[in-house]
Amino acid sequence: MTEIALALMGVGDVDHGVFSETASWDQTATPCVLGRDAITAHLLNKVPPQSISIDQVVCHGKAGTVSGRLTRDGIGTMVFCHVIRFTDSSCRQVGQAVSFEHRDAA
Repeated sequence: MTEIALALMGVGDVDHGVFSETASWDQTATPCVLGRDAITAHLLNKVPPQSISIDQVVCHGKAGTVSGRLTRDGIGTMVFCHVIRFTDSSCRQVGQAVSFEHRDAA
């Protein structure tokens, strides 16, 4: 879960096969990215944050979440959450990812 979430934020790499052929990725203020190839291409252009602090990782069945805080250059501190749903209980392929980021109110 953590490795996938970090890759979604532009940190590290995951094998493109971790995404199903028909996977979708919804992000804050960005059109939905559909399909393994499109998600992989989109990850190549992600600018990693200056810092990341993961507060919580929760996994249950075919889904999980990774949340915390990050700092983006010129924006400041943001809270984030990635909801990752796998295609089945083996948790080998991501079928859907939903990613949220917004300014930290603290």
